[in-house]
Parts: sequence; structure tokens; C-alpha cells
Amino acid sequence: MLRRRPLDPDSDYTGMVEAQRKSWEINFPDDYFSESIFCASVRSAARRGEVFVYELEGGDGSVAVIAWLWLDLGRPRAAVHIRHIQVAQEHWGKGFGRQIMEDVMALAVARGARALTLNVTKSNARAMNLYESLGFEVKEDSGSRQKMCLALDLDDDSGV
Repeated sequence: MLRRRPLDPDSDYTGMVEAQRKSWEINFPDDYFSESIFCASVRSAARRGEVFVYELEGGDGSVAVIAWLWLDLGRPRAAVHIRHIQVAQEHWGKGFGRQIMEDVMALAVARGARALTLNVTKSNARAMNLYESLGFEVKEDSGSRQKMCLALDLDDDSGV
């Protein structure tokens, strides 16, 4: 079972920074990754309740962090922005990204948001396919990246 909990910067940080470093190399290959800036930003966002980890419980009762999520909830209340979502590579293709996105959609609806936005690197075909399958539409093309948006139906009683 996959479950979300708030990030604990002290215990979750080491694994998260290594995952972010790998992601940075894929998404921003020409830019320098600053661990100190990343750490300060994540800690600040965690204090605001905007960073989460997703744990997977094994059949033997073990629990492992397999993904993390960073939201921007400080935007106008009408939108929630996904700053970062990442599933550990060994868990790709198992539907966890979709489960997390559906959880984010439910969180956004619960906050009264009318839209969910994100930016994605166009070369990340897996992410692009997921977002498009969930109904996200391209709103802005910036060369190698694009902004996508999903309109949320606040009257939908299906629970996402």
C-alpha cells in the first residue's frame, strides 16, 4: 500500500537529494545543481507543509520511501503547482506515478483549487505520457520545457 506523509528533512533528506541530483542531470543537463540551495528551499517548503514522501509497505511489514512530491501551495488559491514529483527508478512502470498524481488531484480539489499546473521537460516521455493521459494540456512551450495545466472539476463527487 502506498501512503503519503510529510517530509522529515532530517531523516528523508539524504535519499531525496541523491534522487534530485539524478533528476537534475536528466532535466537540466547544462545547469549546475546546488545542494545547499536545494536543501534550504526544501526545508522552507517542508515547514510550509508543501513537501511529502510516499512510502510503500512491503509484504513483510517493511516500509520504504519510493517517491517524493513538492507542491507550491502559495500561488493564488485557484491553482496548485507541482514543483517536483519523482518516483525512484526501480519503481517506474508500476503505476505509482499515476497513484501519486491522483492523490495530488484530490489534495488540490480538497483545497478548492480549480487547476493543477506543472512544468515538464519535453524529453521526459514517461512523464509527458502520464500527464497527457490524466488530461493535462500544454499551456506554454518554452523550448525544452513546457507548462501543462489540468482543469479540476470541483463538483465531481467521484473522489478523483
